[in-house]
Amino acid sequence: MTCFCSAKTSSLMASLQLVPPNLGSLVPPINVSLMAALSASLGLNAALSASMTANVSAMANLSAMAGFNAALNAALGLGLSAALQASAMASVNAKLAASINGFNANSGAFLPHLSMLMNLQVSLAGLATLSGLILGLQASLGINLAAPGALLALSARLNASANANLSAKLQVSAIASLMAALGLKATAVGALRANAMASGTASLTAGLPTLGNLNFLAALLPVLSMIAAIKLALGVNLLLPNAMVSLRAALSLLPLSALAALSANLSANASASLSASASANMAAGLNLAGVVSANLSALASLSLLLNVMATAKLGMPAGSCGMPCPLALLQGMPSLPSVSGSVSH
Repeated sequence: MTCFCSAKTSSLMASLQLVPPNLGSLVPPINVSLMAALSASLGLNAALSASMTANVSAMANLSAMAGFNAALNAALGLGLSAALQASAMASVNAKLAASINGFNANSGAFLPHLSMLMNLQVSLAGLATLSGLILGLQASLGINLAAPGALLALSARLNASANANLSAKLQVSAIASLMAALGLKATAVGALRANAMASGTASLTAGLPTLGNLNFLAALLPVLSMIAAIKLALGVNLLLPNAMVSLRAALSLLPLSALAALSANLSANASASLSASASANMAAGLNLAGVVSANLSALASLSLLLNVMATAKLGMPAGSCGMPCPLALLQGMPSLPSVSGSVSH
């Protein structure tokens, strides 16, 4: 069984209590229409446009597989293709079962923190939205929102009639993008491999224990993700003392009022859906019957658990901390020797 040590969990919850309160008041609301225009112009709606012509069931299962692949990589250090090798499947299945059993055995200790996590989601939402916008502008357009003239540069790019620099980024359909995330090409051969991968994934997860307390996982992961995005975009670790001072300094460099007032009558880049449609139609013609028929219903909850394990550094092998461990004894294994002779779980 994998150990979700109560000491480690308590330390994580204590660190989350350091997040400053009332963060929502620091960021003026950004117009929803403006965010939609920005998203379209940055190509963030390309997947949505492509999905209009793509097989919905195939999209759903490919998306679940891509998310599971990323979560496996983060938590266990191997991708889905490697996990499905005959020599690895039994070991991976056992590790997944151990992780589920370990979480279920300790899940009752998490429940008192659920309301705090829900409140943090609300408090962090505005900063997280701003952070996503900062990272998106930097990655897609090379615009640093904290730099002088950033708003003028943004307006010019969004209103450019040709959008030549963006068109290439939009010519990838949702299905092709998801297959690429799995290391596959949107070709007939790639489709055959995707079907085999879906079948193998269903076999890998068959018979696993049921994961309980999904509410806690669904509340914790967004909070950890938002804190990570804020740190990446603004350079502020909200889990450190005096984070509010650093946060106010970082926000003072941004044209927040001007961004909030920016006209929402920007080009929505209608060409995005057109440029994506050709590749979407090509990907929609692939035979993904195996992907559609595979039972991958367990992947969403498994991905939640694995991502929480990776992000929060939870889920150690039982007894690996070097202390006598009740979970190791539950496995019928001797606990590892203790330096101090005390129990920390």
